[in-house]
Amino acid sequence: MQSPKTPSLRRERIGILVLCASAAVAMSPDVGGGARDRSTALAAELAERGIAAAAGEVVWVDPPRGGLRPFGAGARAVVRGARGVRAGGERGEPTDLYLVDARLSPEGVLLDVSAIHNLTETSGADESKPVLRDEALAYVSRPLIEAASPTVHVLELDGQSLSGGAEWSLVERLQHAVTSWQATGRLRGIGRRTFAIDLARSESGAEEPLPEAPGAEEPRGGHAPDAGDVTVALEDDSAVVVRAGGREARLPVRGVDDAALPAWIRAEASEVARPGNLVTWAVDRVRLVIGDAAMQTVKAVAFTALDFVLRNKEAVTGDTGAEDIASDLGQSALDPPVRQIPIDPEIGWPPAPLEPWVTPPLPGEGQWNSQGGDAFVRQLDGLPPAFMTTFLRTDRSRKATRVYIALWDPRQVELHMMAGTVEPKGATGEAGPGLIPRTPEVMKRVVAASNAGFQAMHGEFGMMADGVMYLPPKPYAATVAVRRDGSTVFGSWSEDEAVPEWMLSFRQNMTVMVEDEKWNPFGRTWWGGTPPGWADKTHTVRTGICLTREHFVAYFYGADVSPEALAQAMIQARCSYGIALDMNAGHSGLEFYRVAPSGELPPLGRPLQGEWETEGDVSGLSGYRFRGRRLIRGMGLMNFPRYIRREARDFFYMTLRHLLPGPPLAPRAAPAVAGEGAWRTQGLPQHGFPYALAITEIRPDPARPDVRLRVLKVDPRTVTAAPLGEPGASPPAGTGATVAVFSDGAAAPAAGQGEGSSIWHSAGSFSASPASPVRDAVRIATGALGSARAVAALGVNDEDGMLIYVERAAAGPSSAPGAALAPDASAPPPAPTDPRDAKLLQDFLAGLGCSSRIYLPRPLSVALGGDTDLSGAAVHPPSGPRAVRLTRAEAPGAGRMFESTPIVPHSVWYPLQQKRVRYFKKPKKEETAGGDH
Repeated sequence: MQSPKTPSLRRERIGILVLCASAAVAMSPDVGGGARDRSTALAAELAERGIAAAAGEVVWVDPPRGGLRPFGAGARAVVRGARGVRAGGERGEPTDLYLVDARLSPEGVLLDVSAIHNLTETSGADESKPVLRDEALAYVSRPLIEAASPTVHVLELDGQSLSGGAEWSLVERLQHAVTSWQATGRLRGIGRRTFAIDLARSESGAEEPLPEAPGAEEPRGGHAPDAGDVTVALEDDSAVVVRAGGREARLPVRGVDDAALPAWIRAEASEVARPGNLVTWAVDRVRLVIGDAAMQTVKAVAFTALDFVLRNKEAVTGDTGAEDIASDLGQSALDPPVRQIPIDPEIGWPPAPLEPWVTPPLPGEGQWNSQGGDAFVRQLDGLPPAFMTTFLRTDRSRKATRVYIALWDPRQVELHMMAGTVEPKGATGEAGPGLIPRTPEVMKRVVAASNAGFQAMHGEFGMMADGVMYLPPKPYAATVAVRRDGSTVFGSWSEDEAVPEWMLSFRQNMTVMVEDEKWNPFGRTWWGGTPPGWADKTHTVRTGICLTREHFVAYFYGADVSPEALAQAMIQARCSYGIALDMNAGHSGLEFYRVAPSGELPPLGRPLQGEWETEGDVSGLSGYRFRGRRLIRGMGLMNFPRYIRREARDFFYMTLRHLLPGPPLAPRAAPAVAGEGAWRTQGLPQHGFPYALAITEIRPDPARPDVRLRVLKVDPRTVTAAPLGEPGASPPAGTGATVAVFSDGAAAPAAGQGEGSSIWHSAGSFSASPASPVRDAVRIATGALGSARAVAALGVNDEDGMLIYVERAAAGPSSAPGAALAPDASAPPPAPTDPRDAKLLQDFLAGLGCSSRIYLPRPLSVALGGDTDLSGAAVHPPSGPRAVRLTRAEAPGAGRMFESTPIVPHSVWYPLQQKRVRYFKKPKKEETAGGDH
């Protein structure tokens, strides 16, 4: 039987619990100055910890539990705040968003703060106050630096999903969990989507702000204040609304189809890159615990001890490094010296061998070994290999120390820059894709990739990739850049921080290591291996990149070298401008790749050597496979293959350019004539390299083996076009040598040919259009879109942009290789028109990949070099108002930039480089002290 006093006892117990809770609150530490409002108290507590924030900028993720919920239950808040306070209470740095783990009483009183995590760490942006709905958080990062885009971020506070995580090993999953815990206090981490707003594509005009939810303590789905022209709203738990410059877009909170985005929004890749190998990953994790300076000290002590052991080993054993070098190159012993590859006098490649620094030299030391044409490195058809490799020993006190060099011809190879998914940390929070573009056009031409510069924490040196600014440039920093025409250029940035219009990408690291074959002109004393103030003699893996005297580009990988030894390798390689890149095993290396549709990779004929060779499917591009190889077998600790996958750190990748002559045309009529279909470049008015012209002949119709087509290809990147002008007129002053003169001799398509169109040249490209595609385009020829009654045709190749001209050649087979192309003043006129020729021309150009075509009722008048026709006979150049002259243009390659930047003393460049990127548009000039780091 229940006691009648039971209800009273329950009330007494409840009263006791409430009294105890009140007493506990009263006796708890003075958190937030004793303020009863949890937001005010949290702002006060953060101020005690060096973060300035207002109560109105606190957004609580978890509201008070109330009632009889557990006393001191955990609650999360996201706070907009800034570290440091200037005189007068002004914030010292731009705002960030902080995730705060706190405990609240049932009534909502702040009890304590257990952890604070910076969610943004944007070094050049102000974050807006976030908007929140359920576990989704959205905010705007507004840039404080020029050339950077505003970014919209959507955070998933309930955890991060691993795209492609099914391929991750258990160890990699554990690594990711620990990394997430360090960054956010949660093993699952926080999901993040980032969208860059391209205001240049937006219409001007202000947008009315959305009202906040009435009665709400903090905005939950309203507009983000202080976001300027860009605002965000979370209208439900699945969509974020972005408004910018009078435009509006609705984006899903979780996942996004990039193809569905408007042109003014750019989505950052959300796939998480695999963690590094255990050693390098562990170093980064410990660095976050003990600090970067302490980690530099640990590494310096370890490297110094290792150097002592290796130096004494060499002194005792007389080791010259020959055995280790042979192993690195995949050999049992170094090959005996071979005859140096002859230098092609027309293209100047490969260059002369390098002079060894340590004597006597080892077999093959300084001699170039061609890389290409094998199963791992693709080679352009009709051209010598674009890559050469060698090794040098550059430390006379440690003869086993060696540097491996990969040299490429930048006229054949284009350098690209790719920001990683984590590094460098963008000034506005925008990270890079970390992935070589997954398109057949790019992947089929990928030939190599390598590490780039330091992490952002080590100097915040600038980076821009494909027009996206991640970190702004620093004055006097050593810089490698890519022009919009694809050229690679090197130089020291001036004090003017503006990015030139012609620049597409750039990467910086410290000051120049070697300039004009001289070591360290700026007098730097720290190169990344020691704490500030230490003498930097550390021997570790170091890498670099340089422009040589001959305008080639070289990558350097030094196994266990000092800064001076790396620089000496650059000097021996005749570097006119050399930059030190990233360092330490696991972060540094170069890999060669060959990518092709499945089944098209050349057979290897032997098992793969797994320690430095690999093969697999290309992730994100169905139906393609890759084969990869490290620069050397001893390039250890890296997650191999590294750059063919999504990568957390920024890197360089290299692709082969589209150059003449290209693959030969397959003979179609039997029996094949010797040399038929092979492109000829020799003896033509190229006036430089890359080649401007290539020519061949082929019989395309097996049923009509007597019919020959004469084919001419022109590279648009090597020529400029201009109307010829008056008969006999010379090229305008300052123009290049004449490559060819064309004239179609007709004002419009002949009757019965249908609608007309023209081939145009502008800005290094050919195109087909009825009217001029741009203001300065030059018409090459006009013809019909239909092929009826055509005897010649012009097409533009879809893949490489080459102009292809084809006409019916004179009757009679060639008698010897190249005979059909040799000078022959008595060559018969073209064969009479045959109705079947029109279809032949159409099928031929379509088979070469030319979807843009025009057809001509008569052959073009062509004068190669201004005095030779396609058969090799001497001719007068065409004249008249429709004649066009193609003159030689400088094709993309490599060179110098910013050559007027002076060499200045340490007292000038050092304070400018030490200034953090984290500044306002008009920062106050401040004195900066500290080490060179």
